[in-house]
Amino acid sequence: MPVSRRELHDLLEERSRPAIERPVPWERLRARTRAVRRRRLTVAAVAGVAAASVVAAGFLVRPQPSARVLEPREAPVPAAAPTADVHELPARFEEADGTVYRRVATATLDAPKRDKVTFEVKVSGKPLAIMADCPAGTRGSVPQVRMVRPGPDVWALTPMSSLVKVCDRHQPTDLVPFPEGTRRGTLSITMPKPSKAIPGERARRWRFGVYEWTPPATMPPAPAPVAPPKTFGGAPPDYRLVGSASAVWPAAREVTVSVPPPGGQWALVIYCGGGLGGRLTGEVYVNGRPQNMESYCPEPPSADRVGFSMLGAARPGPDGKVTVRVRLSSAIPEYQRRPGTLTVAVYDSTR
Repeated sequence: MPVSRRELHDLLEERSRPAIERPVPWERLRARTRAVRRRRLTVAAVAGVAAASVVAAGFLVRPQPSARVLEPREAPVPAAAPTADVHELPARFEEADGTVYRRVATATLDAPKRDKVTFEVKVSGKPLAIMADCPAGTRGSVPQVRMVRPGPDVWALTPMSSLVKVCDRHQPTDLVPFPEGTRRGTLSITMPKPSKAIPGERARRWRFGVYEWTPPATMPPAPAPVAPPKTFGGAPPDYRLVGSASAVWPAAREVTVSVPPPGGQWALVIYCGGGLGGRLTGEVYVNGRPQNMESYCPEPPSADRVGFSMLGAARPGPDGKVTVRVRLSSAIPEYQRRPGTLTVAVYDSTR
């Protein structure tokens, strides 16, 4: 199979980076230093007192993240024992499809002491994403991220402009690509005032990490698509599945479903799998007409949560059916090298 110059460049970079990129492992050195000091203090205490003392040691166990944490100077392998800082905003990690993320900048928004932080980001030409160490009990307002230089001031997140998904799933959210040729960009993160409509809401301290990411040199196969639920609702009106179809991205960019004209209310469920959920833009057409609907492809539905959109009345076409077409796209070309699935399901209400 022929290999493009860009793919060859990424492959060589992926193989050579561990050898040329050997940052000082500060976290492990500090941990070793603290351990040596504790041992020395323990020996001194035992030698200086006659009575023996017993010390109880406690460990805070955090749930493991879905992505694999990578040691800063090693090849893509799971980290042995990440610290709390590495766990929340690791220096490097790898997602399930083999995409490697490397941290290039950090920032702290110490609300309520201040409600805005501005910082620079090095830009290499690779796509960028942001993660947040969300404070416990986050409700309501989340910080707003904007790109302030170069070019005009714009919302920095894509395809959604909110950090809500970052806090829900602890998954990086992509940044809008910087203008071509940019070497340093500036981001601004602002904390809106707490909402009076949410009792007890208050500003808290947030930490952020900006990452550049590299898709795998060899794209792995996409996982099997998640089957849509046969029904959802639980209370009148219930919705039953009348038609669905799935496709594998990036080999296919759209899915078409044709169903009989609905007898009651009808709903549309669209989702992306394989790590692409919430990361691609979706355009919806009914009988060839564009629909004013959510412009992103969310994660697959769960047992207790199904995201859907209501569709208005639509006349059947010449074949007596209503045709729904969903087309995916992304402003980030590297997504053409990350596998995933698109599923479209049409539901009719029962009365």
